[in-house]
Amino acid sequence: MARGVGGGMSSPASANPSTPAIYELSIERYRGIPSLQWRPARGVNVILGGGNVGKTTILEAIALLLSPFNPANLSDPDYHDRKIDAGFSVEAILSLPLTSCISNQLRPSWPWEWTEAGISVPSLEDDGKIVGEPVYRARVRGTEDLELAYEIVQPDGTTDNFPVTLRRSIGLVRLGGDDRNDRDLRLVQGSALDRLLSDKGLRSRMASELAKSEVREELSSAAQTAVSNLDMAFRKESLPSGLDLAITGAQGASVASMIGLTADRHGVQLPLASWGAGTRRLSALAIAEQNQGEAPITLVDEIERGLEPYRQRALVEKLQSGKAQVFLTTHSPAAISAGSKASLWARLGPD
Repeated sequence: MARGVGGGMSSPASANPSTPAIYELSIERYRGIPSLQWRPARGVNVILGGGNVGKTTILEAIALLLSPFNPANLSDPDYHDRKIDAGFSVEAILSLPLTSCISNQLRPSWPWEWTEAGISVPSLEDDGKIVGEPVYRARVRGTEDLELAYEIVQPDGTTDNFPVTLRRSIGLVRLGGDDRNDRDLRLVQGSALDRLLSDKGLRSRMASELAKSEVREELSSAAQTAVSNLDMAFRKESLPSGLDLAITGAQGASVASMIGLTADRHGVQLPLASWGAGTRRLSALAIAEQNQGEAPITLVDEIERGLEPYRQRALVEKLQSGKAQVFLTTHSPAAISAGSKASLWARLGPD
């Protein structure tokens, strides 16, 4: 077996046109991975291997490429061997359903052709249809300026923007291996709960209502005095005066991101974020399942985290029975044994 990802199926099965899928993944110089090319299976992909061989990095690379929001700037450890000038790239050949926003962009994204031999510039039949299967080539690059460049590569070699609206429509559920993974349980922009409710005006309505609150009245006497003194200083400098405090709606953490799901426990509504790790993970998946019948690409790092063996087996069986393409890592014999329909891949090392 070659070093890197191997085993399982050599290429994905025929695509379900109603669901997104990654047919080929290429990673160059991202974190601990110098180079990787992989054709994952259409269903559940179980990535096995020892510690520090890059299993989680593969999931994080997919999460970065399909992020439903625009991540913050990068840091030098995101570049292999901290060689910022060399940059990095994560690229995927994607099958996208008709319900995605790929056909609704101002500038059209033209499909490539996919066959068992791989991706190629499309050849057309007499009726103008592509001979093979239409796929799209998406990429995110880490630049020398520590910034991210999201791109769709066209068959003619040009690139267009890979916008956050399109990435959000593709869908992504990410269950990390950390102990506090509650993003999809809150109304953070781009989260599974945000996509489920699809209430675009909620943030502005909340900010408008909160702006009516007398924030200054809630300050301590010393803090109120500080605001008054600041107002006097502004007046002396001919700056805007009459200072007060209110919800401004500036960039940063939104008001809506403070709202999360709660559930009853002994007659008290408690945030789901305060429940156990396993419960949070299963809750995030349940939200994803309700997203207008979507089958988003699902990433599960260390599936055993917070789940007893019987719940690990139940989760693997559930993932196998669904339509979504799944990427998961595990060290659990219970999870591996439950993957009767999964494709197993051995990650032997970073080189």
